[in-house]
Amino acid sequence: MALAWLLGGCSTAPAPQAKPVAAVPVASAPAAVDNDQASDDDDKFTNLPKIELSDELLIRFLVGDIALQRGGGQLAAQTWHDLAKRTHDPRVAKRATEVAIGTGQLGLAREDTQIWIDAAPESQPAKQVMLSLLLRANRLDEAKPYLESLLQAQPKEISPFFAQLHLLWDKSTDRNAVLKLTEELTAPYPQLSEAQFAHAVALANVGQTDEALKLLDKAEALKPNWEAPVLYHAQLLPEQDRLDYLQAAQKRHPKLVSLQASLAKELVTQKRFAEARVLYEQVLVQQPTNLEALVGSGLVSLQMHDLETADKRLGAAIKIAPTPTSNLRFYMAQIAEERHRSDEALGLYEQVEGEMKPFADQRRIRLLAKAGRVQEALALLDAQATSDDDSKVEKIQLNAQIWREAKQYPKAYQVLSDGLLATPDNPDLLYDRSLVADLMDNDAAAEKDLRRMLELQPDSVQGLNALGYTLANRNRALEEAAKLLEAAIAKEPDNPVIIDSIGWLRFRQGKLKEARDLLSRAHGLMDDPEIAAHYAEVLWALGDKATARKVYDAALQIDPANDSLQETNKRLGIR
Repeated sequence: MALAWLLGGCSTAPAPQAKPVAAVPVASAPAAVDNDQASDDDDKFTNLPKIELSDELLIRFLVGDIALQRGGGQLAAQTWHDLAKRTHDPRVAKRATEVAIGTGQLGLAREDTQIWIDAAPESQPAKQVMLSLLLRANRLDEAKPYLESLLQAQPKEISPFFAQLHLLWDKSTDRNAVLKLTEELTAPYPQLSEAQFAHAVALANVGQTDEALKLLDKAEALKPNWEAPVLYHAQLLPEQDRLDYLQAAQKRHPKLVSLQASLAKELVTQKRFAEARVLYEQVLVQQPTNLEALVGSGLVSLQMHDLETADKRLGAAIKIAPTPTSNLRFYMAQIAEERHRSDEALGLYEQVEGEMKPFADQRRIRLLAKAGRVQEALALLDAQATSDDDSKVEKIQLNAQIWREAKQYPKAYQVLSDGLLATPDNPDLLYDRSLVADLMDNDAAAEKDLRRMLELQPDSVQGLNALGYTLANRNRALEEAAKLLEAAIAKEPDNPVIIDSIGWLRFRQGKLKEARDLLSRAHGLMDDPEIAAHYAEVLWALGDKATARKVYDAALQIDPANDSLQETNKRLGIR
């Protein structure tokens, strides 16, 4: 989930960091005329019609406003429309437009706006509103003159306008019509990078990717320090080509912070976490409060089990922007949980809302069970929704987890067995049942479930590691265990759990120094009591009892009741 959070993004063209175009409202949401802008426009009205305010007109004005106040939107809009047609006064037409838009009658609003424009041809606000309404209605040919007029009236806004032109279109807009309009608008500006970018986006949106890539290269050449063409170019490439392109682009533009962040994100997709973190840290050297880099560095550090850095970076991100980063509390809770600060983790999980809440509740269930609060855990489990087969399996797993944490292993085993009757050969349930069988010292059942899981999912790193470790821990079939663990570590070379399994295998093979080195590395990557127990035992076997006690004592402070630590001490007498 951390990677999903990190990698989540918009699939459309990236919005470049340009000044917003105030002159063009977004087509998907036309709004009433801005009051400040409209009052400025009122001062410029000239040649107003000389119409006497008759009793009839006054009554119509009153009817329009009273109808609006009493919720009669259709009557109000029609009344003001009739007044605009009768008076041809730009002030009345402007008000009619506002009422029509405010009541959702956009067809009538276009008619009112046209009266406004006819009455005040120089009114830029009127043209802006008309443009917005035409774009909303997908009437792009009619919108073109208004766009050209706005560009002519505000030449300083031409570059930012083209940079964000793609933001004007919603999902219902005809993409071929957009391409035609974009080509006509950009044709007079062949040396403007933003115009080439706008044209490229329009081409890409109709599937002409190769042509779009050529224009993006041209846009980059025209304005080398602008990141939008580079980032969009990368987005259009096939996944297998994206990393190489971004790395080459980063060499061309070493000072573009957004490019470094995008390259880091791409490295995350390749699970090259260490390289990604280096780039995020480089961004933070230049911009210590860069939110994307803080979050990226924090989540990658969490993935690498560097809890201190993860805590520091994510905590800083939440402090800088508490609302946009509210879901990061889930990961802060995860950090607290991995540090065995159960109360702190529970408190943080309870604060999580939105799309992350179901995951937070699942974590709470496990923590409550581990703390012996079984009834609270069961009550929270009962509240979990099961909308599909996957959620039903998750609920079975959580139910078994509660009984497992309560050390009621037969009950946990039965829950999983009942689940497998309902969903035969489910790999997740087989894996969980193998763990419970191992805790019950039922070696044959544990091995059987793991072998069946690997028949169903031969490339499962979790399954390969679990069976390899089980064989090594029981000190049998060590050659097979080695093959299984080598296959697992090849897929995830920096996974501390797999490194621990291989270290424990080497201990069983009598290769004590190699075992020590591997377990030392695993212990450094992940502060886990079971890894500490393995490491302490190997150190003890090598005669380094002082270091063994130091490792053991540190783990005991974190989790005094840990079964692995207690069992190791019982055998060796470390303390």
